[in-house]
Amino acid sequence: MAAVAAWLAAGIGSVVAWSLLDERAAERTGLTRRVYVGADLDATLLREDVTSDLTLGFLDEDPSLPRRSFSVRWQGFWYAPRAQTINVFGAGDDRLDVWLDGEHLIRRRPPADMHMVQREVAVEAGPHALLVTYSQDGGDYAMRVAWEPIGGRRRAFAPHRLFRERPGPADIRLARQVHWLGWLVPLIWTLPPAAGLLLLAHRRRAALRALCRAPAVVRLSHAGLRAALLAAVAAVIARALFARLPGWNPGSLWYDDLVYAAVVRTQDFWGMVTAPLHVAPGLLVAWRTLYALFPDPEWSLQLLSFACGIAAIPVMAWVVRVLTRDDGLAVLAAGVTALNQLLAHYTVFVHQFAIEFVITALFLLAAVRLSSNPADPRRFGRVALSGGLALFISVPSVFISFPLVNLAAACAARDWFRDRRRAITMLGMGAAYNATVLVAWLLLRNRSNPLQRAHFADGFMPLGSPAEALGFLAENGRRLLETSLPGWVSGWQLNPGTVSWPLPFLALGLAWLLARPATRFLGLVVTGFYAARIVASALWIFPLGMDRTDVFAFPLAIALFAAGIQAATAALPEPRRFRLAAAAIVVAFALARPVDVRYFETDDVPLVDHMAARIDERDAVVLSESAIFLTAFYGPWAVATTAADNASYGVAVSLVRDSTLHLTRSGSQGRTVGQFVHASRPERVWYVAHNTQGWEGDVVEAIRDRGYAVRQVQSTTNGRLYRGERRTPH
Repeated sequence: MAAVAAWLAAGIGSVVAWSLLDERAAERTGLTRRVYVGADLDATLLREDVTSDLTLGFLDEDPSLPRRSFSVRWQGFWYAPRAQTINVFGAGDDRLDVWLDGEHLIRRRPPADMHMVQREVAVEAGPHALLVTYSQDGGDYAMRVAWEPIGGRRRAFAPHRLFRERPGPADIRLARQVHWLGWLVPLIWTLPPAAGLLLLAHRRRAALRALCRAPAVVRLSHAGLRAALLAAVAAVIARALFARLPGWNPGSLWYDDLVYAAVVRTQDFWGMVTAPLHVAPGLLVAWRTLYALFPDPEWSLQLLSFACGIAAIPVMAWVVRVLTRDDGLAVLAAGVTALNQLLAHYTVFVHQFAIEFVITALFLLAAVRLSSNPADPRRFGRVALSGGLALFISVPSVFISFPLVNLAAACAARDWFRDRRRAITMLGMGAAYNATVLVAWLLLRNRSNPLQRAHFADGFMPLGSPAEALGFLAENGRRLLETSLPGWVSGWQLNPGTVSWPLPFLALGLAWLLARPATRFLGLVVTGFYAARIVASALWIFPLGMDRTDVFAFPLAIALFAAGIQAATAALPEPRRFRLAAAAIVVAFALARPVDVRYFETDDVPLVDHMAARIDERDAVVLSESAIFLTAFYGPWAVATTAADNASYGVAVSLVRDSTLHLTRSGSQGRTVGQFVHASRPERVWYVAHNTQGWEGDVVEAIRDRGYAVRQVQSTTNGRLYRGERRTPH
C-alpha cells in the first residue's frame, strides 16, 4: 500500500511540477511569428504571436487565414548545445529565406518549387539569431526547414531550443527541464503498473501456462485474437475515413485538379484520350465516366482517389498477411498505410497517386502469390494480361509489372527441358506483355514535355561522375524510402517530415526475402523494381525521390518494413507477441493521431455562375490562365484541348466561344488585352481574374484605356469577376 501511495505521490508531483515549469518556460521559449497579407514582408500585418512550430501547419488550424498572397516571418534564437558543423535544409513554394546569425544560408525561388537545398555551417555552443521568411504568391503553399549534424539524422528545430529573445543560462536550463519532464511524466505513470503486471504474470506463470494450453482455451484465444485484429483494422479504416471526410466535396476544385477536370469535360473524346497530360489515358476515361454518372461536379471526380486512398489500408494488410502469414504484421501494415501523410493528402484530390498506390499493391500481392510457383501458366497469364492493361491506367505500374512478368518468364525458361510446352506458353505470354509495353511506350512517351522534366530536374540522377551518382542515390533514394513510412512529426502538408530509423528494417526485410527460397522470387522482383526506378531516373524518364511522384512505390517499402520486423523478431521467444506489441503501437497512433486531411479553401464557382447567367453572345470574355480551367469546368460552354509545350501540364484548354481571350503568364497581358478589345469592340467585356499573381491590375487598366467603365461585380477567395461597359460618348 505504501508503494502505491508513493507512486501516486510521485506521479501527481511530477504533473504539478511539469505544469508549473511549463507555464514559466512558455514565457520565454518559441519564435515570434508575424503573418502578413500580401507576398511582401512590409505588407499589412495580419497576426503576431509566439510559436515553437516552424511550419505552415497553423494555416490548417485557422480557415480564416489566407492561402495565397501572404507572407510569414519567424524570428528569435536557436540554442546549439555544443560547437559542431551542421547542415541547414530549406525548401519552399514559393519563396523561402533562412538567416542564421545574420548570414543568409538558404534562398529558394520559383521555379525551384519545393526542391530541398542544404548549406553547411559551423556553429558555436550557445544561442544563435534565427530568421526565417516565407512568401506565397499563388498555387500551392509548402515550406520545410530542418537541420542535421554532419553524419547525423535530419531533424526539425526542437521547440525547447527556440527562444523569442536571447536566452540566458537559466532560460536554457528551464526549457531543458520541461522537455525531459514531458518524457518522464508518462513513464512514471505507466512503467510501475506495467512492471507489476509482468511480475504478477511471472509468479503465476505455471498456472497461466496450464490454462492457456487447454485446447478449448487455445481455440477460443485464436478466434478472439483474430476477431480483435480484424476489429483493429476496421477501426483504423474508420478513423482514417472520418479524418479525411473534411476534404470531401469542397466548394470548388483547386487549380491542379481543375486542369484534369477541364480536360475531362472536353467534347472530343479522342482529344481527351490523346491530351498530353502526365496521367494515363485510362484514368481520364474513368474520371469522365464518373463525372457523367454523378451530378456533383467535385466529388464525382474525387470519388476514385478517395475510394483508393481508403482501400489502400486493407489491401496492404492483405498483402503483408499473405507475405508473412502473421496477423500482427498485417495490422501493423494497415496502421502504417493509414498514417502515410502523402497518401492521405492525395485521397481527396483529383490526382492519380492514390490509384497508383493501390495498383502497385495489387501487383505486389500477385508477386507474393506467384512466389510459391513462378512457373504457373494460369496465374502468370493473368498477371501478364493485367500488367499490359494497367499501363493505360497507371503508367508507373510498369516498374512492378515488368520485373514480375520477366522474372517469372525466366523461371519458365529455366525449366525448358522439364516442361517445354509450359515454357513456350509462358514465354509467349511474356513476349506479348513486352510488346504491349513497347506499344504503350510509343503511345505515351509524349505525355510529358521539357517544362515538366525541368520542374522535376532534381529527381533525375546525374551521370557526370560516380561520386555525383552515388550522392544522388544517397539523398533521393533515401528520401524515397523514408517518405514511404510515416514520420509522426508535425508539419507535413505536401512535403512530410520523415525519420530514418525504419531504414535498417527495410534492408533487413529485403535480405530476408532474398535469403529464403520461399520468398526469393519476390525479393528479386522488389530488387528489379528499385533497379528500374534508378534506370528510369538516369535516363530522364521518371524522377526519383520527389515525394508525390513516388507514392506508387510506397507499398514495397511498407511490405519490406513488415518483413524486416518479421526477420528481426524471428529468433526471439514467442515472436508473435513482439509483433503484436509493435502493431498495437502503430494502431494507437493511427487511432489517436490520424492524419487529418482538408481540401484547400476554395469556392470560386460564383465567378462563373454570375457571368454565365448574365452574359450575351456578343460580349467579350477575358480569362486569366487559371480562370480558363475554372470556366471550362464550371461553365456551360463547350471545351477544346490542344497540346501546349509552354505549360508544365502539357495541355491547353479553351472555350469553344467567339470573342474569348485566353491569357497566359508569359508576355505583356495588358497590351494583349488592349489589342483584343480594340479589335473586337464589344459593348461589354467580362474579365475573370482567378489566381492572377499580380497581372490583374494591368488587365483592368487596359480595358479602361479602351473606353470602358470597369467595376468588380463578384469576388471569391481566389478571384474576382469584372464587367466593363462601353462608355457613352459625350
